Amino acid sequence: MSREGRRALLVLGFGHFVNDLHTSTLYPLLPLIARKLHLSEAEVFWLAPLLNFTSSLMQPVYGFLADRYSRRAFAIAGPALAGSFLSLIGTATSYGMLLLFLVLGGIGNGAFHPQGAALAARTHAHRRRLALSTFSSSGTLGFALGPLIITAIVAATDLTRTYLLMPLGWLAALLLYRYAPRDDWREQLSKGSRALAELTETLRRVWRPMLFLYVITVSRSAMYVMTNSYMPFILTQRGYGLRETGGLLTAYLLAGACGSFLGGAFAERFGGRWLTFGTGVLIPLLFAMAALGRGPLSVAALIAGGFALMSVFPVNVATAQELAPRETSTVSALMMGFAWGVGSMAPALCEPLTRMFGFEGVLAAMAAFPFATSFLALWIPEGRALALSSRATSPYPAR
Repeated sequence: MSREGRRALLVLGFGHFVNDLHTSTLYPLLPLIARKLHLSEAEVFWLAPLLNFTSSLMQPVYGFLADRYSRRAFAIAGPALAGSFLSLIGTATSYGMLLLFLVLGGIGNGAFHPQGAALAARTHAHRRRLALSTFSSSGTLGFALGPLIITAIVAATDLTRTYLLMPLGWLAALLLYRYAPRDDWREQLSKGSRALAELTETLRRVWRPMLFLYVITVSRSAMYVMTNSYMPFILTQRGYGLRETGGLLTAYLLAGACGSFLGGAFAERFGGRWLTFGTGVLIPLLFAMAALGRGPLSVAALIAGGFALMSVFPVNVATAQELAPRETSTVSALMMGFAWGVGSMAPALCEPLTRMFGFEGVLAAMAAFPFATSFLALWIPEGRALALSSRATSPYPAR
């Protein structure tokens, strides 16, 4: 990878770090926001799905537009919007105001993700999985540090000072404007009026492996979002304080960041099929121990579960891009956005079950879904064969 390519990937990774950092600040603050605004459990557990609807379910729309107009513009605007509005959630004085901040911040978050992934793949097209693992793990690292940073700010000041994180979004947007890869206008203009027809034809050819990738991603994102939403309440019930809860969530999410990075490196060497299957077998055991156990064993299982859960996400995105190399933003949006958006509905949909079985029981039972879907990986074409037939073009010469 050239020096320019490394710098561009670093800046895109920083943008992803900041973007996801702002998103994760919601989760540890849920109990405090619920008390401040006098929210019911149902109202609380629809907050994350609403955020994920605008940031995730709408990503295919953002990706489709960016593939035809300007990936770079979407990538620059994303962190600025996310930072400007998600940093205001602690200042909300009503449920409606809180929903508005989440919707606007979610739009910014969603505008960045598929475009950032498509641009990251271009920085090192011949080792796409490694580039996307770096990009993905940067976002997961930001998502991991968000709870730790926001709980430290709130503990040192009060809930209304969440706006102190706002300048990070502006800084990321400025760096992306200066260093992000330029758009390939020839590729985008060549699609012309047949854009939708080309997309439909591409997806029709690869619908089966794309569907398998999608189902795997939905099952794991559901587990991931449920853990983020339910664990603060589980830990609070066990007597953990705000900083302890933020610290444990950060450890879990940091493990996920490590899983994202090392999973991509593993897949570059051995392929992603056995990574998905092997981690899928471990997930039910680890999350059952985390939800139902106590003490250090429960904490260790939670951290290991985060590593296993997140290890396949960049691999899935890279495989989807190789299946549809001319629609990289759109298919990245399907894997990173739409699948995550559907999975994010799980906390709200399962909320009635928590009244009967408790947060711990529901979380432990849900871990069976990533296990079941991991078998689908055995029918997905391996990445090396795809890469040989459909290389992306990097704007940076290899050195």
